[in-house]
Amino acid sequence: MLRQQTISRLLLLCCLLPSVALARPETRVNNVYYMVEGKTAEDIWADIIAKSPVRQDGKGHVAYTKWHVNWQFWWIDNADSCEISQVTTKLDITYTLPRLKQTSSIPESVTAHWKKYYAALLDHEQGHKDLGVKAAIEIENKLSNMGPRRSCKQLELEANKMGKSVIDKYRQLEKEYDRSTNHGLNTGAVFP
Repeated sequence: MLRQQTISRLLLLCCLLPSVALARPETRVNNVYYMVEGKTAEDIWADIIAKSPVRQDGKGHVAYTKWHVNWQFWWIDNADSCEISQVTTKLDITYTLPRLKQTSSIPESVTAHWKKYYAALLDHEQGHKDLGVKAAIEIENKLSNMGPRRSCKQLELEANKMGKSVIDKYRQLEKEYDRSTNHGLNTGAVFP
């Protein structure tokens, strides 16, 4: 009898606690490269500055990670309430990066410096992608745990408002990430 009461209490507790969704956004990655060349680190850097298609706030940048989250949800329309039954998120990521044209005329020391720089640059851009992933997961979890609303129209409005507020939050976190890392310079993305 005691075992049955314990199991009943655990089941009741599980029902009362908000569910923790295991959000797994569908993620698609696209890489866009622009070719750069040069024999010295200074030549390569000048070519990056000349060729980079990345412009933000009137400034040129070496690389850029753009992410976009789409969310979709389904609901159950009861007689007196409406409740989300399923949520999915899709995350599109586009990296814009330089690609060094390899030639035998580039000294090994310059190639080694480039590889170290490029690894740090990729690591920085991965940080941007990670924020997009976190945004998608947070949207999926928040919408999954919204609870019922009086009408499906109200549910739809509040769910989309919630999703947009999460996106706004992570856009601000991205700005802070770039400020704190000085766009990757503080974490090793220094060239030449």
